[in-house]
Amino acid sequence: MRLSTHDVRRIARLARLRLSSEEEETFVAQLGQIIDYFDLLKEYSSAETEHRNVSETLEADDTVRPSMRLEDFLDNAPLLRGSFLLVPQVKVLGDE
Repeated sequence: MRLSTHDVRRIARLARLRLSSEEEETFVAQLGQIIDYFDLLKEYSSAETEHRNVSETLEADDTVRPSMRLEDFLDNAPLLRGSFLLVPQVKVLGDE
């Protein structure tokens, strides 16, 4: 499936992204490659895997593991205020 510049503009608008015309062309090619890959996966014959239980293939091992210590996590943060992470403000299109 070939994406058009119009498709990329629509996707960017839905994602609230502003793209230059160069970025639009780049994304036409890159997203097109991704969609082509999905089309290739659709053609994959599942005949080789029919004998397996699908749930066994899809389910990951659910084991309880300790989480990272808060201090170790915060040591990796670029900006902090107390024990809170500081992140850049998100601007919504049209709020300028």
